[in-house]
Amino acid sequence: MASVSTLPPDESQVGAALRRAGAQFAFVHGSRTAGQTARIDSDLDVGAWWAGTPPQPWEVDLPDGVDLVVLNSAPLWLAGRIALHGRLLFDDNPPARVRWQSDTRRIWLDERPYLLQRQKEWREAVLSHG
Repeated sequence: MASVSTLPPDESQVGAALRRAGAQFAFVHGSRTAGQTARIDSDLDVGAWWAGTPPQPWEVDLPDGVDLVVLNSAPLWLAGRIALHGRLLFDDNPPARVRWQSDTRRIWLDERPYLLQRQKEWREAVLSHG
């Protein structure tokens, strides 16, 4: 029976694996970012971006305990949170990273009030129908 490690994945190994897979930049997000509380056995949430056609997350050979989001195709609600609150893991293409991060932040912050309003209306409709 294989033992399960309670240590978080080594971020330098994760960055090296993403670079080998062709990622241009990556962010750590979720419970392992500043101001968050991660358990010792929490996975490492990473968002990475590719200049060309990106791989599927499961096609990237990463250490156990890494949850990969491909930023090129991430839903806006997730990409926006990563762009705003993610911690940079590595950046091999600063112009592309700045462009992606600023565009994603702008779009997310513009759309967020409308999405929140639609969520509120949906919850109210569900509650009113019992």
